[in-house]
Amino acid sequence: MKEMMFSSGVNGESTAFTLTDSQILSETFLEDINNLLNTGEIPNLLLSEDKDKLQNELRGIITDPKKVETTDLCN
Repeated sequence: MKEMMFSSGVNGESTAFTLTDSQILSETFLEDINNLLNTGEIPNLLLSEDKDKLQNELRGIITDPKKVETTDLCN
């Protein structure tokens, strides 16, 4: 999941995610997918180093000349 999120978010690659009921092996996996669909994130998926890497790589993409660059823009 982490690699898919990096490739679609940072590299801008189009990504499709399909899931069948037979692929759900544990309830926690289903909860993670539910969180991803509802909030756009999976709790505790990224380490702080991963978050820093994402923020640094996305900073140039998301900054608007009219906005002050803050970490809130990257969240």
